[in-house]
Amino acid sequence: MTQSTLPQLDAKNERNESPHVVILGAGASLAAMPNGDKHGRILPLMNNIVEVVGLQPLLDKFGLEYQGDNFEAFYDDLVSKSTNEQLLLEIEKSIYGYFSELELPDGPTLYDYLVLSLREKDIIATFNWDPFLAQAFQRNMHLTQNMPQIVFLHGNVSVGCCEAHRCKGFLNGMRCNQCGELLQPTKLLYPVKQKDYQTNEFIHSEWQELRWHIQHAYLVTVFGYSAPVTDVEAKQLMLEVWKKNTTKSLGAMHIIDIKTEDEVRKNWKDFEAWSMSVGDSIWNTSLFIHPRRSCDAFAMATLQQSPWADNHFPRFNALEDLQDWIKPLIEEEKVSSKLSSKGDNSKV
Repeated sequence: MTQSTLPQLDAKNERNESPHVVILGAGASLAAMPNGDKHGRILPLMNNIVEVVGLQPLLDKFGLEYQGDNFEAFYDDLVSKSTNEQLLLEIEKSIYGYFSELELPDGPTLYDYLVLSLREKDIIATFNWDPFLAQAFQRNMHLTQNMPQIVFLHGNVSVGCCEAHRCKGFLNGMRCNQCGELLQPTKLLYPVKQKDYQTNEFIHSEWQELRWHIQHAYLVTVFGYSAPVTDVEAKQLMLEVWKKNTTKSLGAMHIIDIKTEDEVRKNWKDFEAWSMSVGDSIWNTSLFIHPRRSCDAFAMATLQQSPWADNHFPRFNALEDLQDWIKPLIEEEKVSSKLSSKGDNSKV
């Protein structure tokens, strides 16, 4: 049995450098955009993607019947039979095109709150193809360099890469910082039962980044991701490194899902932590109760018996108001960082 270790807590300055890991599924984007994107375009899910993206005429053209059954199973069957490569290419082109056009509303969304609730030591990993996380990151990144890491486990329509030089960035004209070439779109990982997280260099690298953070995580939040049966490999990749995490017996896991608590706990029963809570709203989690300080506040309450007062995110109508509210916390981090760099620390 692996011996437990303490998080990276500087008790004197009340600063915890252990990471908070956030894992997002389609439910997160649906919660953020329940009425559609900026232009009213609906976010496609696996149970309505044929209707929303408008794939039915394409299926009719190729003489295929789709009667609302599970699109993941339907697509997996097409791939396994490999009888019509042209159909697969046209399906993927249509899906990529639809997702590429989605756009965040002008006002603050859950994604804006989310990217501002974490620091550089933390990570947000998404299974979603939609551009919402990338767009939220880009429109808030001017506030600070102390932004969370973001990784895209199934590729993303807003993210590009230079595979030759392992460079990653946004598809807004960014170029590789070594060869100067424009970044190329990432491959989307489509819904087949046997997903390949190893062959594609970009996807493999994203998973490696997430796995490192899970192995060292102090807090984990899963938002709108139910680890479906078609993601057996994904769940196993996370579980392998979670088992090696030596701080999990002191940390916590929060799962946000609309399913019943019994269903959720059964699905995540292998991911043991000192504390596991289940709820249906991200507003009731440490991310939004102690923004940018979730790991710090939890460690001070449980390891130092010195709980902090809540500093809950207000709900704003304008993005600028949210950004103004977070600025004092960002400035406080700069002061704390200077104190830590002087070596005036007392770690528990």
